[in-house]
Amino acid sequence: MAIVYVISCITFICCLILTPIFIKICKKYGLVDIPKDSRRVHSKPMPRCGGIAMVISTLLGLTIYYLLTMNIPSIALNNKFFGYVIGALLIFAMGLIDDIWTLRPLYKFFFELTAGIVVFAFGIRISVINVPFFNINTVNLASWVDFLLTMAWVICVTNAMNLIDGLDGLAAGICSISATALLIIFITTSASLEAIIITAVLVGATLGFLPYNFNPAKTFMGDCTSNFLGFTMSVVSILGFAKGYTMIAIVAPVLVLGVPIFDTLFAMIRRILKGQPPLKPDGAHIHHRLIKRGFSQRQAVLILYTITSMLCIIAVSIISADFWKLIILIIMSACFILFGLISLKKHKDHPEVDNTISENFMHEDDNEKKEKV
Repeated sequence: MAIVYVISCITFICCLILTPIFIKICKKYGLVDIPKDSRRVHSKPMPRCGGIAMVISTLLGLTIYYLLTMNIPSIALNNKFFGYVIGALLIFAMGLIDDIWTLRPLYKFFFELTAGIVVFAFGIRISVINVPFFNINTVNLASWVDFLLTMAWVICVTNAMNLIDGLDGLAAGICSISATALLIIFITTSASLEAIIITAVLVGATLGFLPYNFNPAKTFMGDCTSNFLGFTMSVVSILGFAKGYTMIAIVAPVLVLGVPIFDTLFAMIRRILKGQPPLKPDGAHIHHRLIKRGFSQRQAVLILYTITSMLCIIAVSIISADFWKLIILIIMSACFILFGLISLKKHKDHPEVDNTISENFMHEDDNEKKEKV
C-alpha cells in the first residue's frame, strides 16, 4: 500500500503548486466573487474558482496511478474507475458553468442525474444489503430500488458538500477529515482498490488546497469544486462498501458526512415549511447561524471541524466495536460536543466579528424585520 501514500503526497504537492496559479488566473479573467448580497460573509472580491487546482490535482494523481499500474493486474484499476472519472467531469462542467453564467436548479439536477446514471451504468451502485439480527444474510434489491437509492445518495451528497461551502476552509476541511476517516475504514476492511485510491488522492488534494482557503482565505473553491468533492465522496462511499451494505456500513458513511448531510436535510425541510423551493439559497445554514450567534469565521469552522471529527471517530470505531460499547461512545461523544459548545458560548469574551464578514450578512435579520414592517 506504499504507492497509495506516495500518490496522495504527489497530489498534495501538485495542489499546493497549482492553487496560486489558478488564483492569478481568476483575478486576470475576472472570476471573482463580489459580496453583493446578505448570504456572503466576505467583504471584498475573492477569486472564486481556485478550487480548480484541486480537481486537476485529483485527476492528475489518478492518471499517474493508472499509468503506473495499468500493466499490473493485481493493483490495476477496473472499469468503475472510468465511470467515476466521466461522472466527475460532468459534475465539474456543471459547476464551472454555474460559476461563470449561473445555472437554474433544474439544469443542475439534470447534470447530477446524468452523472449518477453514468456511475450506475459502470457498476457503481447499492445493490445488496446485509441485514443483521433477523436471520437474513443478504437482501438483493430490485433493480429499480437499486437505481433510486444510488441516484438519491449521489445527488444528496453532491449537493450537501456544495451547500456547506459557506465559510473559509469549511468544505475543504470537512471533506479532508471525512475522506481520511473513509480511507482508514477502507484500508482496515480491505475495501475495493478504486475506493482506496480515489479517497487517498482526495485527501492529498484537499490538504494541498486548505492553506489557501482557510481563514483568511486567498481564494474560494467555487461550485465547480464543491460539487466535484461531494460527487467524489458519494462515489467512494458506495465503492468502499460494495461488498455488501450491513446496517453498520450504512451508518458509517452517513456519520462521516453527517454535518453536510443533516445541514442540507434541515435546510430543505425548513424551506418547504416556509413554502419556499427546497433548493432556494438562504442564510440559515448551520455555519450562518454560528456566525449570527457571535462566533468568528474561524471559531465556527473549528466547531464544525470538531463535530465532524467526533462523528468520524465514531464511524471508524463502529466497524469493530461492540454494540453496547458503541452506544456508550455515541452518548459520551454527544454529551462532550454539547458541553463544549455551551461552554464556548458561555465563557467566550464576545470578540468582534471578523473583518472578512460582510456587514450585510450580519444585519440580515434587521433587513428582514424592516421588510416585514
